[in-house]
Amino acid sequence: MIVSVDFETRSPVDIRTRGAFVYFEHLRAEVLMAAYRIDDGPLKLWTFRDDEPPRDLWAAIEAGATLRAWNAQFEALGFTLLADRCGWPRPRFDQFIDTAAAAAAMSLPRALGDAAAALGTEAQKDKDGMRLIRKFSIPRRDGSWNEPEDHVEDWKKFGLYCMDDVRTEEDIARRLVPLSDAEQQLWLLDQTINRRGIRIDTKSAAAALALAEKAKTRLDREMRLATGGYVSKCSEPGKLVEWVKSQGVELTSAAKADIVDLLEYDDLPSAVRKALELRQEAAKTSVSKLSAMTARASADGRVRGSFMYHGASTGRWSNTGVNFANMPRPRRVFDDTHPRRDVLFQAFRSEDPELLPFLYGDDLGRPLHLISDAIRGFVWAAPGHELVQADYSGIEGAVIAWLAGEDWKVEALHDIIVDPTLPDMYRRTAANILGLPVEVVTKKHWARQAVGKISELALGFAGGVSAFYSMARNYPDVKLDALFGPVWEATGEERRAKAITRYEKCLKRGDSKADVLSREAWLACEIVKVGWRETNPAIASSWKDLETAIREAIQSPGTITSAARVSYRMAKGFLWARLPSGRCLAYGAPRLKDQVWAKPLVDGEWLDAEVMDRDRAEYLEMKGEVKIQGLTTAKVTALGVNSVTKKWERFALYGGLAQENNTQATARDLLVNGMWKAEAAGYPIIATVYDEIICERRSGEADIRAFEKLICELPAWAAGMPLTAGGWTGKRYRKD
Repeated sequence: MIVSVDFETRSPVDIRTRGAFVYFEHLRAEVLMAAYRIDDGPLKLWTFRDDEPPRDLWAAIEAGATLRAWNAQFEALGFTLLADRCGWPRPRFDQFIDTAAAAAAMSLPRALGDAAAALGTEAQKDKDGMRLIRKFSIPRRDGSWNEPEDHVEDWKKFGLYCMDDVRTEEDIARRLVPLSDAEQQLWLLDQTINRRGIRIDTKSAAAALALAEKAKTRLDREMRLATGGYVSKCSEPGKLVEWVKSQGVELTSAAKADIVDLLEYDDLPSAVRKALELRQEAAKTSVSKLSAMTARASADGRVRGSFMYHGASTGRWSNTGVNFANMPRPRRVFDDTHPRRDVLFQAFRSEDPELLPFLYGDDLGRPLHLISDAIRGFVWAAPGHELVQADYSGIEGAVIAWLAGEDWKVEALHDIIVDPTLPDMYRRTAANILGLPVEVVTKKHWARQAVGKISELALGFAGGVSAFYSMARNYPDVKLDALFGPVWEATGEERRAKAITRYEKCLKRGDSKADVLSREAWLACEIVKVGWRETNPAIASSWKDLETAIREAIQSPGTITSAARVSYRMAKGFLWARLPSGRCLAYGAPRLKDQVWAKPLVDGEWLDAEVMDRDRAEYLEMKGEVKIQGLTTAKVTALGVNSVTKKWERFALYGGLAQENNTQATARDLLVNGMWKAEAAGYPIIATVYDEIICERRSGEADIRAFEKLICELPAWAAGMPLTAGGWTGKRYRKD
């Protein structure tokens, strides 16, 4: 028996800023109506003004019916409220299935209306719904409600809107591939983790917020002094840009990246440097994160409902409300000093911005910086408990090497696991690229990070100079201009000549950051890129192999093609990528788009031929701006959810992106394997952050070495994977 159900509710709590759990916990929260259909029966509507609860729905719940809803966590909380306050039967959590989760697993949008539009279903979400929700679900300014008897016609429309949502969800459900049994069980585990919640040190968080406001007042005063009163507040970016320009310094905007770039200049006037540093400190996002934590914490101090199953197309989780996956990195001075957490948080509770510089000095003790450094520590374990955390070490590098068959790297990673004193992969990569003995590239050698680490993190998915540049920006100590000298010296004449030729082409076209980086910095990045690809030939080959397999699968629907341990097949209008775990990624409505070799005309000069979309090239040829030289391999495009706009959009599916998706998805499946092992061994999970598992257990019961080993026990499908993890136990969350 399947019951499709949708609730409309009301609560004085703003669900957008405080989340569904706090929303339903409020004593004035109510379920206003429920639209439901039992199997293929009639669609019915129950409202809170009815004399009796719907007996057929009541009986279905008691009989163990499957309850299907869009974003079913909301309906589950609604049923809990009805059970606690109105005597309704309480469904088991394993009775629920979530249509939104199944849609997300097929790379469809999570918003009901967007998913319906993407699939072109007959039933579509009523756009008048938001007006009705604002009218009946959100209190008026005086705290009272618009009641049904006062707005009879709109109340009827509200009921029809609720019923339309059920119809739309049902239409979508008919077009979806349901979650596999394994993924349905994982969704249930996700719901369990969300209900457990993450405990917040709410007292320290509230004090830190008060402290931050006092600190911002001081920063505003310093800003006025630094700018001679021209900029009165740090929160006036437009005025700051005007003032900086008036000092003879060019600044496009007060965005973080622009300020970071400008602060790298040694000849910056001292007043300008001071003003930019003040803006940097005042703009710290840590304050907004603390606000979100306190707003979404329940009465017991725990934030619930923060994790979204299949939040990314690869299956990884995303956050909602509080972004635990995007905590700022502590400053180096904080990591080097290791301030005692008990003293630090007691200082936060003082709410005195003067105390922090007194305790820690003018550099480390700047209040907003220090709050940002310690932001993870506001997550702490319950009394008598401790956090148990483990993070898979370099998992993406291990996975891509295993998928692509980069055997030398897989073997090296196994050797390092057996003997951690051996040179790590960053040292080996830097030595290979620069042609140095690995013994020369020590842990403190400049090339370990600047060449080895950045290339390993940036170049595995067909990234080039732009990817290397973007990754390097995360490491302030890495100066790309300074990289040129030693890289150039270690490079042969042939590679130098090719790098120069490529630079000149990119500069004319204005691409690959050639118009952003200096000539020397660009050449250094290009040489490192080429060296990395030559060092990792199997990974580099996998990009082309994957693209070929995808293209052939699209050309021959029903045919199974394979590359880099992943199989592809066209079915039901989607391209399916079967991972080693057996789970599939989905790409919507894939197409092949003709491409050509074409010579562009730039500044009166015909450049070498490049690949262009055929329709674009033909249009430009008519304008005399390109010369088409001939056809080349067709480009693959598909539909998926844009991570920024959250809309279903067409994108280019090239080999590097396919490898990135496969790598991250396989890493996710290894994480899930570890999660199940942790749960089975009595380690209750409260959070996952990328490749971390965070549990909460009674103090003294955890064996961290055994836990690390436990979550690295490989499933049969991952035989030969070089997997290791490192972890810690403690009262407060931290990043080692």
